[in-house]
Amino acid sequence: MKKQILISTILLLSLKLAALNPLLPPGSNFDLSAWKLQTLDQNLLFTEITATSLGTGYTSSFFYTDPTDGSIVCKVPSNGGTTSGSSYPRVEFRQMTGGANWILNDPILHYLTAQCKVLAVAQAKPQTIIGQIHGSNTVSEMIKLRWTGYLPKQCYVEARFKTNDANMSEYGVTLASGLSLGDLITYTITMQNGTVNCTVNGTTGSQTYTPDIWTLTDAYYFKAGNYLQYNPQIVPDPTVIYGQNQFYKLSLVKVTTDLQSNTDLNDANIFPNPAKDKIEIYGSSINSTINLQIFDLNGKLVKQINAIENQTIDISGLANGVYLAKINTLNGTKTIKLLVIK
Repeated sequence: MKKQILISTILLLSLKLAALNPLLPPGSNFDLSAWKLQTLDQNLLFTEITATSLGTGYTSSFFYTDPTDGSIVCKVPSNGGTTSGSSYPRVEFRQMTGGANWILNDPILHYLTAQCKVLAVAQAKPQTIIGQIHGSNTVSEMIKLRWTGYLPKQCYVEARFKTNDANMSEYGVTLASGLSLGDLITYTITMQNGTVNCTVNGTTGSQTYTPDIWTLTDAYYFKAGNYLQYNPQIVPDPTVIYGQNQFYKLSLVKVTTDLQSNTDLNDANIFPNPAKDKIEIYGSSINSTINLQIFDLNGKLVKQINAIENQTIDISGLANGVYLAKINTLNGTKTIKLLVIK
């Protein structure tokens, strides 16, 4: 019993140590290397920020770290400039690499997970998009994950799918209700072989798209952030409204509940674990290993080692905490929870 209590205490301490740092810019707390940011400049004109700039500390009055909890703040003024073909302003990430631009029937599982809060919307039209699968064609939003409402306990989140027919009409499936501004939302969006699944706080909706209706030449990618569905030129109102969403997790890395994936690698493991300064990978299935990637709990890649067979791996640069070690081989992958204790 004492051993179980000690392990639980260590895990809780490690999770606390892995918390977001309010003093760092978003690109230091989160792995944003696969994204660009679609946002606004100081003149409220639409602009885009590269992954390189995000990684070197980009912030603005519309995109910054919350000074109290370290989350990413996406703040959108209703009078901001819009992208081509859109009527609404946004501060939103657009996936650029990490598997982006896949085709409809791609057999690979494309995965996005996030945790966020909606803190402010326009009462005249209280809606914001917090996640999407988008394509390069004009009518190609496979899913828009939309928050609606501002009154306490009366807000809801729905997956806005397209019908798989010639009309391609949009319809909504409510996945979370009874919400208030400031409630934490955990969501995942996946797409594989034309099937889109969306889970919000444990409830899932799904839609399958087929090549006879949708083209195989489109290229799909994830988006996440704050796409404010309000513009005072459309809903007449001279008052500038600021919509605000904050993100606590944003990751393209799939980790199952038990932190294991792909049974091809069931015998691959890490020793020692918990670890201090060095680890080794062992198991008969690692002879085809490509690399080892270590992520923090926010999905940020903190270490990558190639050709890990028969070598001791130095992790002395990692701080105390819980990490996700992903072993990539020619046969598949396995993700293992790694506890670092100095």
